[in-house]
Amino acid sequence: MGNLFYRIEKDLKEGRKKKACDRLRNMINQFPNDLSLRKKLGQIYFEAGFLDEAGKFWILSTPENNEMENAVEIYRKSLSNSGNAILKDIIFRGDKNLLDEYAWKVITELEQHSLKITKYIPVFKAKTREKENYSENKTGFFSKIGICLIIGFIISLPLLGIFKLFEMISSLFS
Repeated sequence: MGNLFYRIEKDLKEGRKKKACDRLRNMINQFPNDLSLRKKLGQIYFEAGFLDEAGKFWILSTPENNEMENAVEIYRKSLSNSGNAILKDIIFRGDKNLLDEYAWKVITELEQHSLKITKYIPVFKAKTREKENYSENKTGFFSKIGICLIIGFIISLPLLGIFKLFEMISSLFS
């Protein structure tokens, strides 16, 4: 967990905001119930001046200041306050029952608006990773050995072919 957050902070300090945003988006996809990730990504977009995008990621967070409220309002207006469009855009894949009261209220309100207008509520496939279990996938020891063997086989195959070719040519002239 700390390693991924360290990388995000390092990317931000080195001016690689796009890379940090990509990492946070991946973490949001893997851990959809952790709203602090959305809040962090919204903060990055806000600092970069993308208020509508900041509002997209802050919409489920309890507003802490006027900037958050304004960004969410700009975001809502950009999608014409359409519950269906907002639900499709924010793509919340987590468990609604694990949300805090404010986020649950917002999701429910958007779903009701979507059902009323389009008679459809967008549903996205749920992810199963647990909150704050942020470890990167590690390649196993045997996987690494297998990959090395395959690469070695691929490299040795042409070499063996060249030796066999020389052997055949020398047998023709002897």
